Amino acid sequence: MPKRGKKGAVAEDGDELKTEPEAKKSKTTAKKNDKEAAGEGPALYEDPPDQKTSPSGKPATLKICSWNVDGLRAWIKKKGLDWVKEEAPDILCLQETKCSENKLPAELQELPGLSHQYWSAPSDKEGYSGVGLLSRQCPLKVSYGI
Repeated sequence: MPKRGKKGAVAEDGDELKTEPEAKKSKTTAKKNDKEAAGEGPALYEDPPDQKTSPSGKPATLKICSWNVDGLRAWIKKKGLDWVKEEAPDILCLQETKCSENKLPAELQELPGLSHQYWSAPSDKEGYSGVGLLSRQCPLKVSYGI
């Protein structure tokens, strides 16, 4: 029956070579890296804006974007506004804003190009649901409710 191998490698002169164990990764470091990746890293989208044209070579005439932001303030911290500026939509629809109209972040209200803004959120439940519609041109008609 063969003998089991030794834990360390044996040098030519018969002495064991000492190998140091690898350092373990701590959980706090992993959590910190996850937070950095989520909030401080690049924008949270994988398909960067492009300059697609129609088969005839003309640029698109109307660009509509929709995003479930799951909280406006967190979305802004995750560089959602950078995406909007790069994508340059004509109409932007935001769902689950979780923010009442009187508490909208200033950088969102001052968004260049999307000056026509319409917000709806329940007044009895602060921080719950809510939608927003931002448009370059004034809509023909806006109605609230179902």
